[in-house]
Order: sequence, then C-alpha cells, then structure tokens
Amino acid sequence: MTGKRLGVAIGAGTDAHRVASYNPFTALQWFLDGKTVGGVAIRGPEETPGRLDALRFYTAGSAWFSFDEVERGSLETGKLADLAVLSADYLTVPVDEVGRLESVLTIVGGKVVYAAAPFAALGPASN
Repeated sequence: MTGKRLGVAIGAGTDAHRVASYNPFTALQWFLDGKTVGGVAIRGPEETPGRLDALRFYTAGSAWFSFDEVERGSLETGKLADLAVLSADYLTVPVDEVGRLESVLTIVGGKVVYAAAPFAALGPASN
C-alpha cells in the first residue's frame, strides 16, 4: 500500500453513515476487497491491505486521528480494553463474508452491553 509505505497515517471508520452502514465489518470488508456495493473493484491488489493492517487502521490508526492513542486503539497495559467476541474468526473467514460478521458479546468499560447466544445470559438485562 502506497500510503503505508510512505508513512502516511491511515485510519478507518463508519463516519459516512448517510451513505454507508455503521457496521465496522462492512468497512473492514471494503478495506480488504476494495469493491463498491455493485461489486466493482476500485483499486488494485497492490493498494489493498492485509487483514491485520486493515484492523490496525481501524483501531490504532483511528485512535491516532482522534488524539486517543495513549488510552485506546491497541491492547496494552493501562489502555481501555473494550472487547467484542465475533460470530466467526475475522482472520480466516472468506473476505466476502467479513461484512456479515457480528458481535455476539460486546463489553465496553468492563460492562456487558450486548450479548447474543451463546452469551445471552450475560446480557445487560441479566446484570
């Protein structure tokens, strides 16, 4: 990727919610395949990040852009550690299925804020 090779800061997000989904996995899939909603690839493979780079752009990269890199964006001692358990493995699921990933357990600030099967008993209503 040209931007990464040049040392350009790269972040990702869902801030275009009027034309795109809030779903972070939709954005991650676009990073990985570069395809429009109509399925047209708009960049070549040389400009397509790998899964770990895409995830870093979404987490650490975006934390840098919001001046939050000291307290969030990576899993390190002393940083906030919100957590999502996913419906499938982001690193191995086929790229065309990344956009369909879902969180089945979401923890924010040490509290469960969402829980689906098999974690439903841990959900906010049971706390």
